[in-house]
Amino acid sequence: MDRKRLGIQFLWSLLLALIVYMALILYGDWRQLSAKLAAFPWIWLPPALGLTLVNFGVRLLKWHWYLRLINAPIRFGQSARIYGVSFLMTMTPGKVGEFLRAFMVRNVCGVPVSVVAPVVLAERMTDGLAMILLAGIGLLVVDDAAIRAAAILALTGIVAIIVCIQIRPLAKACLSIGHRIPFVNRFADKLAAFYESSYHILKPKYLLISVLVGLVSWAIQGLAFYLLMLGFEVAAGFDTMLASVSIFNISAVVGAVVATPGGLGGVEGSLAALSSQILMLTRSEAAAAALLIRFLTLWFAVAIGLVCLALWPYLLTSRESEKPAN
Repeated sequence: MDRKRLGIQFLWSLLLALIVYMALILYGDWRQLSAKLAAFPWIWLPPALGLTLVNFGVRLLKWHWYLRLINAPIRFGQSARIYGVSFLMTMTPGKVGEFLRAFMVRNVCGVPVSVVAPVVLAERMTDGLAMILLAGIGLLVVDDAAIRAAAILALTGIVAIIVCIQIRPLAKACLSIGHRIPFVNRFADKLAAFYESSYHILKPKYLLISVLVGLVSWAIQGLAFYLLMLGFEVAAGFDTMLASVSIFNISAVVGAVVATPGGLGGVEGSLAALSSQILMLTRSEAAAAALLIRFLTLWFAVAIGLVCLALWPYLLTSRESEKPAN
């Protein structure tokens, strides 16, 4: 991996972050935003940060479990280091840098990139399914018929996708239809190749476990956002909690769709807009909440990635088997 190129991409991502946060500050009126942050009860931050760490830990367990499914001869400590370094790769467009995990696994234990890459794809896909499920479930409690209808539609779509994946002839038929759909046809061959290479790890029992783990991890992260909402004096309650989890996960999905480094712009904009619309936060409160949760998720993860890369730079450049054992 060209570390100079990685550094340049990271600097461009920081520039984009600066632009996004300047826009968010203007949206929230920087004077009122500063006042809201100054008045925020910071006692809520440690438990929210703790929930973020739990989310990271659950996702790490899922990653290592997937590696065991493909029989990768890798120790938990090795896969944890790789996962830690990969946090830095979230600052690449569309998180494509996360596929460097496949190269790092190859460097550690010699498993071909082509074998590990489907694991990264399957992990992201099942996380996406879990996020959409959480988003839909949370929106069902919102007192708006249009929003509830959209939630039901999203949940129905997820069930249809899971059923399609499990029925091999149906999945192949759908993939073949993709060749005839504009825009989708550009990715149809890659989707078909992914499906074939991932068929083993997408079997019913593995898919169910993976989605359930995703539900747990992203619900935990949504709870961290709920704690921040309490700090902005949103009324505590089960409905508010579900709505907060939903808002966070919708925003994460939007961030994945816009494919900017770390979802910059898409996540922050969605968080601010949905917090104002659903939880009735003021613009300054919504902007402050978006800044805080992104500190806990994106920038805390990036900091972990930087530390891990500084400690284990050889993961990107050479075989760990050539290194002295710890």
